[in-house]
Amino acid sequence: MELKNRNHLTPKSPNTEFSLKTKLGVCLKKHKKTLIKLASVVLTAALWLMIWHLAAKRVGLDFILPSPKATLKKLTEIVMREGFITVALGSMLRVIEGFALGVAIGAAAAFSAYFFLPLKVFFSPLIKVVRATPVASFILIAVLWMDAAAVPVFIAFLMVFPIVYGNVVTGLSETDPLLRECADMYGFSPLKKLICLYVPSASPYLGSACLTSMGLAWKSGIAAEVLCVTMKSVGYYIYTSKIYLETEELFAWTVTVIVMSVMLEGAVKLIAKIIRKTLGRRYA
Repeated sequence: MELKNRNHLTPKSPNTEFSLKTKLGVCLKKHKKTLIKLASVVLTAALWLMIWHLAAKRVGLDFILPSPKATLKKLTEIVMREGFITVALGSMLRVIEGFALGVAIGAAAAFSAYFFLPLKVFFSPLIKVVRATPVASFILIAVLWMDAAAVPVFIAFLMVFPIVYGNVVTGLSETDPLLRECADMYGFSPLKKLICLYVPSASPYLGSACLTSMGLAWKSGIAAEVLCVTMKSVGYYIYTSKIYLETEELFAWTVTVIVMSVMLEGAVKLIAKIIRKTLGRRYA
């Protein structure tokens, strides 16, 4: 037993220490870009927080510009409130519903318009009107047509639809003509052409459209909640904090919106990455 304990307490050999240092060096080298990117993000965030702190100190009135510390304190209070999760999830689900509808209907409309030219002509003025009209106008018009809880869903859909439609049509137009000839030569059925030829061609453009439109859908959905005063929503509390001049709470809810936006965009990126890998293996 004493011999075993002595062996256990013996120091590690120089070779073992060298091996550990080598592994650590390889690990750092492998993740060098990630570490540099993370450090730059942290330093940039710290710099902006410092600018915010100095500006708030210069103003000297939390009523006008609350400090980061005061905003963080109020944010903690908001998160600890009963019902916060319900409010946050409610707003998120409304936007996700509109986003999903925009992606599904936009992609379906794009495929239909690509293969049936009159539909492309039919959708063209609608897309131009949606792109040219301010979001606030659509929100105020939608209030007259539907319940306040449905307006954020409709607005999120309206912001996503033209982006997805335009990107998918572009992706379908970029389909390799040589692959089309090969498909015709081998007698592919229309369904097989769609699955093996056109879907892989449009997929990268659809992924790009989803990443671009998610942030726009979220901002537009929250704006719709504010203007429609949708009950039990993030937008509702932003509106009431503005009405009662609770600037700290307004800033805290704004931070909440930003954090949730980052979470949603990260989720969309992850899903797009998984789908891209799956399609890559499927059509490799």
